[in-house]
Amino acid sequence: MSAQPRNSRESSPRHGARNPSSSEVPTGITAVVLTRNVEAEIDACLTALVWADSIVVVDDFSNDDTRAICERNGARVVERRLESFAAQRNFALTHVGTPWVLFIDSDEHVSPALAAEIQEAVHDEAVAGYWIPRKNLFGGRWVQHAGWSPDYQLRLFRVAKGRYDPSRFAHETVLLDGPDKHLTELLIHYNYASVRQFLAKQRRYAQLEARRLWLDGQRVRWRNYVLQPLRAFKRRFFTWRGYAEGWLGLALSAAMAYYEWRAYRHLAALERDPTTRVWQEFRTLPAATCDVSVVIVSYNVADLLAAAIGSVLEDLERAGIDGEVIVVDNASADGSAAAVRERFPSVRLITNAANVGFGRAANQGMLAAKGEIVVVLNPDASVHPGFFAAIKDYLAQEPHIGLLGPHIVHADGTTQPSCRRSYTLATVFLESTPLQWWFGETPDLRRFYCRDLDPTEAARVDWVEGACLIARREVLKAVGGFDPRFFIYFEETDWCRRIRDAGWDVAYFPGAQALHHRSRSADQDLIARALNFHRSRHAFMAKERGRLVALLLRVVIGLLFGLYAAQQAAKTLVKRQNQELRQNVAMLAHVTLWYLTGFSGRGRHPV
Repeated sequence: MSAQPRNSRESSPRHGARNPSSSEVPTGITAVVLTRNVEAEIDACLTALVWADSIVVVDDFSNDDTRAICERNGARVVERRLESFAAQRNFALTHVGTPWVLFIDSDEHVSPALAAEIQEAVHDEAVAGYWIPRKNLFGGRWVQHAGWSPDYQLRLFRVAKGRYDPSRFAHETVLLDGPDKHLTELLIHYNYASVRQFLAKQRRYAQLEARRLWLDGQRVRWRNYVLQPLRAFKRRFFTWRGYAEGWLGLALSAAMAYYEWRAYRHLAALERDPTTRVWQEFRTLPAATCDVSVVIVSYNVADLLAAAIGSVLEDLERAGIDGEVIVVDNASADGSAAAVRERFPSVRLITNAANVGFGRAANQGMLAAKGEIVVVLNPDASVHPGFFAAIKDYLAQEPHIGLLGPHIVHADGTTQPSCRRSYTLATVFLESTPLQWWFGETPDLRRFYCRDLDPTEAARVDWVEGACLIARREVLKAVGGFDPRFFIYFEETDWCRRIRDAGWDVAYFPGAQALHHRSRSADQDLIARALNFHRSRHAFMAKERGRLVALLLRVVIGLLFGLYAAQQAAKTLVKRQNQELRQNVAMLAHVTLWYLTGFSGRGRHPV
């Protein structure tokens, strides 16, 4: 059996649990079931597999009673985050110790007749695998047309002869090295218990199918939206006689045509989204060759950059951890790159001829990283002693966490709040707008800032601020890096959302600390900092809520900024010598102008 990957966790059957075949002649077969929150159906599925030598359950971190039920049935449970069904099944094969494997879904039942046929079939030395016919039941009704019958699935094969095609994200297929045959007894498939379950599963399949089409090099043409759904309907309703099922056949044929359309709609979205190309780049990351990579994006903070690098190298050496530091310099004019070459020859340095922004530069560093854990650290931040040992141990214990944010402190040791919950429309109107400055911290803002959380305790959050971000390598491969549209600000907000959408957790971990001199790079130009923040927030809301909602938000917030700018300008008539107030009014004027016109009188300044 192979070594256990970092993103998985295994448990043996509890003491006293039933061993399915302890008193029977060995069959040479391991039954494998993939699960996630299937407590209502998994017991019946496993009960029908008592004849197998062993049962392996690969669970996608269920939060119901699934795991406990599996262990009570004598199954060996291995937890692993689902990236794709093909990858999950290939992972399961590494935990099979018998010559044959039988893959069963949690909503499928093996009848006694099928079990007997399977046990007899595996004695044929000339066969590498068997196709099993499925009896698909929709709401208790057997659907025998529209492509649902005969529904042969290659589920039984020799472990040494089969692997799943990794390019098939959904409707996965076995790459079989050898001859195959067909069994005759039916595998009972309780396909969908409700319309909601059917629709949810097909939505997921449409997204996975779009990714496969993208990787296959297919691109959307206008005719795909019409012809592909029509072909799907014609095939199911007429060619495969869906009409014989009456209204159910019509509904199923129409639904599958609709999800064919959805797949191409998702494909069009992938074509437009820059993160698709980023994801494609990161998918090819090679295996890690060290424990930790630290990526630092630098711009004109040479003194703090040296402190950041020094703290990282000292802590890695102190902990005996094999790591590396990668600095990506965004065309600094203060000699940062030369100082790194001179003082830290072991550091890998990437220099850009122009400031390409934080997200793009961080992607450069992460693509060059060799570590199993990749840390993106601000140049105005430094790690405290014990940092890397703590995050390495914590991630080993919590395989479902994909991205981690440490406890961030100010120079005086006080906590710098870094946890956030997702933006709501109310939060967007309030946070960093005149409404917050007029009315203070409302309940919506307290929720957003996670004021209810104890900073001394680890917690799941929606996103963490980007001063220090700790990600697994497998997360980079599954999700990609930062969206390059964000020059600076909100790249971490978007990244955490995409990581959570991929099924990982984002967490705050106070067991590791980092010092952050907030905004030392950005403070070099306060107007540019404000403009970049509001530009990025608008781009984020357009991505999250759509362009129309983002436009409406922009108009309303722009009017609020106009009122506030007028209020502050009035104060300058009284406090003529207050330079800070005058600078603040200038900043507010530029932000107001950008919100209401799209122009600010300033370019996108590098910060």
